[in-house]
Amino acid sequence: MIDRADFPSTSDRPSLPADDLTFDVILFLALAATTPGLFRDRAVRGTLASLAILFALHVLALVAGVESFYATRLGAWSAVHYGAFTRNLWATATHFWRLVGCYAAAFLLWWLLVRSTASPGPSGRSFSPAASPGGPSRASRRRGKA
Repeated sequence: MIDRADFPSTSDRPSLPADDLTFDVILFLALAATTPGLFRDRAVRGTLASLAILFALHVLALVAGVESFYATRLGAWSAVHYGAFTRNLWATATHFWRLVGCYAAAFLLWWLLVRSTASPGPSGRSFSPAASPGGPSRASRRRGKA
């Protein structure tokens, strides 16, 4: 909720949607949960670093949201205190975060800091037999007629 001393006591208090500040964490944690080897040291460190970066991005997104609100939704007050360029800057930053940034941040942090640091399995090999360099394992090959 955004509150100011100059808002009339009978007026509604504006607010920012909270789901914009939490959806990327949910998306990131869902992506991280699908990563094999997530509980290895490097992947855990990558997950914690990603969550810290997401927290910092949430602070920036909240600042952009509040500034965008002040710059665009308070009528004459906004026009007096914010120039056209600044109003457009804050509105663009907020819209970019809501439409692209929160999804891209979660995916990129997972891709760069978690997925790339998690090892594929305990033996260092892929879980899929077809993905191994020699193809399917000997036990899974079709046997020819004898």
